[in-house]
Amino acid sequence: MVVLKRNLVDKLHESYPDHIKKDIETVIDLVIETMTMALVQRRRIEIRGFGSFSLHLQKGREFVNPKNGCLTKCPPNHRVVFKAGKDLKNIL
Repeated sequence: MVVLKRNLVDKLHESYPDHIKKDIETVIDLVIETMTMALVQRRRIEIRGFGSFSLHLQKGREFVNPKNGCLTKCPPNHRVVFKAGKDLKNIL
């Protein structure tokens, strides 16, 4: 099952019915935006008990394109890495 932002908003609204759905959605958007900006600034994000997100540099490489058999270069690129926290590991 995929958890969508809409499902998260609905679940939070069930838990906190006094809050307006639009306000809950705004808070979730703000959290996502803050996390995105931290990664853009190459900062590490740590959510205790859940895990951490960090940016790692992936080395460039060469590969053979299966469609035409040509050797192609893939430039170095950044990727987001998630490492599960202790509490999440214990639950899983």
